[in-house]
Amino acid sequence: GGGGSLRMSLDEASSRRQVFGQLVAVGAVLVVPGLEALAGEKGPEVTAKVYFNLKFSGRTKALENEKWEKIIARDKRAAGGSGQDTGGRIVIGLYGKEAPGSVKTFMQLVTGTLPAECMDEDQAYDDDAFGVSDRDKLTKRQIYRQCKAKEGSNIGYQYSTAGRISKDKRIDLGRMNKLYLAAPLNEDSNDLKHDAAGVVSVAKAGGGFEFTIAPGPNAALDKTNTVIGRVLEGEEMVEMLNKAPVSKGQFLEGAFKFTAGVIGDVRAKGTTENKPLQKITVVKCGVVGDENDE
Repeated sequence: GGGGSLRMSLDEASSRRQVFGQLVAVGAVLVVPGLEALAGEKGPEVTAKVYFNLKFSGRTKALENEKWEKIIARDKRAAGGSGQDTGGRIVIGLYGKEAPGSVKTFMQLVTGTLPAECMDEDQAYDDDAFGVSDRDKLTKRQIYRQCKAKEGSNIGYQYSTAGRISKDKRIDLGRMNKLYLAAPLNEDSNDLKHDAAGVVSVAKAGGGFEFTIAPGPNAALDKTNTVIGRVLEGEEMVEMLNKAPVSKGQFLEGAFKFTAGVIGDVRAKGTTENKPLQKITVVKCGVVGDENDE
């Protein structure tokens, strides 16, 4: 009677749960690639895949100086108290059809085959700028001469560093330690937005080396950057970068920069905010699947 119907209903429900569980188990293997392909069909075509192996330094030279107690404590916090280096890998899919000029330069930097060009001497430094000491002028001239001597040699992202991290807004990687180098300009323009975590972009029209990973949606980047790709693997590394401890800026820095700007001091352009407190380095990069990808 009613009890038999109830038992049949329960048995049927149990059977359905078992079937559903089996489908989920199979789906864990088979469905995920399908979802990935679907995402690829909806978004721009990925024309190339590149990788970045990153290292988060657990210690800095400040730890070697016992007098720098505050910096020692800061560095210990930056390293999670362990003092050990950590790292991981990020794989980026590039949109060669959506941003051909930017992607071409990016690929050259990834493979270390971009010919270095120096800025015009007038762009490199301004001897008439207020606040530039004679020593700074001499140093800049020396650096510029060194750049000219090496002009034409190739440069790349290997050993570049993270320049700025603004939590939940932007992660800037690819900072070069070589001054007065100019990246090629381009005329790329597309309607792609920084509407999700993992969107990769560069400065509009080129001219710079650093690239940006958006840790989340950020419409402000749409005004300054051109989207060139997205993170395909290593979302946990993006989150690790996003949470990296950074400097908060110096006391009264805003007031100083405002005053410096009014009087023409070149130091008004600098900032100490959002700089990583630990060195984050690209120890290796290249094209996914090439002979050096291990």
